[in-house]
Amino acid sequence: MTSTLETDNNTITVAESMTGTTCPTCGGHHLAPFLTAPDRFHLRTQVYRLMRCDDCNAVWLHDPPIPAQMGEHYTEDYHRAIVTAGEGSAMDRWKGQVEMISRHKAGGDLLDIGCSSGGFLSTMMNPAWSLYGIEMEESTAQRARATTGARVFVGDAMEAPFLPNTFDVITCFDVLEHVYSPRQFLSKVQEWLKPGGIFYAMMPNIDSWEAGLFGTHWFGLELPRHLSHFSPRSLRYLMNELGFEEICVQTPACSYYERSINYVYSSVLKKLGFSATSQAKATPAGFVHKAVRKTFRIALSPLVHIAAFAGAGPCLEVVFKKRTGVEH
Repeated sequence: MTSTLETDNNTITVAESMTGTTCPTCGGHHLAPFLTAPDRFHLRTQVYRLMRCDDCNAVWLHDPPIPAQMGEHYTEDYHRAIVTAGEGSAMDRWKGQVEMISRHKAGGDLLDIGCSSGGFLSTMMNPAWSLYGIEMEESTAQRARATTGARVFVGDAMEAPFLPNTFDVITCFDVLEHVYSPRQFLSKVQEWLKPGGIFYAMMPNIDSWEAGLFGTHWFGLELPRHLSHFSPRSLRYLMNELGFEEICVQTPACSYYERSINYVYSSVLKKLGFSATSQAKATPAGFVHKAVRKTFRIALSPLVHIAAFAGAGPCLEVVFKKRTGVEH
């Protein structure tokens, strides 16, 4: 990897920043091991190591697979799970996101980076919006075009041919953590936004109560596909460095604990000598499973809401604005 990122003191390569010599967010050298874990989604055994910066609180994957090798970690099972999650009951799934955008923009040009098959874009289909997307996989992009009419670029977001000052809104749901160089990626987002345009993103919160409770079994780790692991503090640092204006940084009342419990269950089975079914091959939940899951949700609801209020929820939801007067 030869991409570079700028810091106040020097220019460093992404390869250097992800092998533990410097922090990819601030360029600092006060680094410490954070945790080690395997790819629990596929029940693979290779162990990966996360590092943490003591200066800006950033967490990232040390020595990640190179881009040419990353395809083996994005299996058909993985893509199927992502598409299914985005499409199921789209209006209910994306209701909160639509409401958030409507608080800040009534219409214009909207780009969804990582649009998948168009689940979110389908909820924005009205005359007030011109829809665009970026998607890595051609057949998935075709589904997004067919269902939403959006103009979808296929490929790496950094290679998308959009002009500066094009978009009123850019959305990025569960994507930023997959990017090799978040600083370069967000610089491109800022370039594409019109002055006063907003960037709306969601991602796992590495400083959440669930991450602390489940540790290496936390579903939000998603190793090695998640290259960066953000917290409110580290994301604020990065966005401030790039000159964005903060509108909203919060952790809504949601939870990944069911998936994390499944990871714990699989580990226990393996230690006892039994075979376990990976999340990649998991079948839809039966009636009993759904009933137990609903009971857990009700029991944990007070804790989930307290954590959200305290900024310790497992999902980080942010809105930042490109300052007016900033042109590219």
